[in-house]
Amino acid sequence: MIRSLRDFADLASEKGPMRLAVLAPEDEEFMLAVKKSWQRGYIEPVLIGDKDRIERVSEKVEFDISGFETINNYDRQAISNLGIGMIFSGELPIASKGQIPTSFIYRSIIREEAKAGSGTNVSVISFWEVPGLDHLVAFTDTGVNIIPDAKAKLEICKNALFVYRLLGYSKPKMAILSGQRQIGGALASYRDYELIGRAADSGDLGECEIIDATSFTEIFAGKGNRIVNWGRLNLEQMPHILLVPCLDTGNILCKLDFLLNVSRCSLVATSRGPVCIPARSDFTDSIVQQLAMCVVVADRMKGGK
Repeated sequence: MIRSLRDFADLASEKGPMRLAVLAPEDEEFMLAVKKSWQRGYIEPVLIGDKDRIERVSEKVEFDISGFETINNYDRQAISNLGIGMIFSGELPIASKGQIPTSFIYRSIIREEAKAGSGTNVSVISFWEVPGLDHLVAFTDTGVNIIPDAKAKLEICKNALFVYRLLGYSKPKMAILSGQRQIGGALASYRDYELIGRAADSGDLGECEIIDATSFTEIFAGKGNRIVNWGRLNLEQMPHILLVPCLDTGNILCKLDFLLNVSRCSLVATSRGPVCIPARSDFTDSIVQQLAMCVVVADRMKGGK
């Protein structure tokens, strides 16, 4: 079972190097991450983007890229389409964004999933490594589905559960986050929680546990209690997966790592392989961690486990 980001790093060294489509690696922070990941044996990069800019930035970080395939292209959507297309054609197992807006990549993935007829709901899984906790925690969806309905949330749940099972969790514990109100009827997100709970009870989600709570207070203090002693928090109550009600909530929550003592890694698990999507504000070491994670997920998706 993978319990920490260190586990990803150790396994990536064993499973790599894997060919990686790098989409517009045109800034120093990201190119340095590619360099370090290659030096550690995680990846063999295929560099796609503005060749002149790629060569200039590689010189700045003292990375000799002459031995790697470089594909010259200036159009952001074309760069994304090419790299994501390589995953879906089976040419390589992983892609990663560089200096390119994530919306281009989501558009490419949605397009390829539609062409493949996979029925996969594209969603982002953002992992946290929390000190003192013996498992990873994930928020989803943190990047694609703006206000998902119940049907979309069921697919988002299935995607996250699939990834956790790849990591060795046989019965992941999941919380469906929602607000509540006593006047005016239940919120749509609370009705979704009830529907997902029924789906889990009927076996539609496979082996998993849906927590009987929708707020952080209920999750950590128990229903009916009003006070959480955060200084003595029982981390064993922390679920593996937290399904958020909307993209705004997920994106804000997962990026609280900038304020808290936690580490974050994000990916999109497509039906053909993982796509690494580091945030623009991520530093080199964080990007290296995320690339290691994608190497391991790709290996397990291909049956390497």
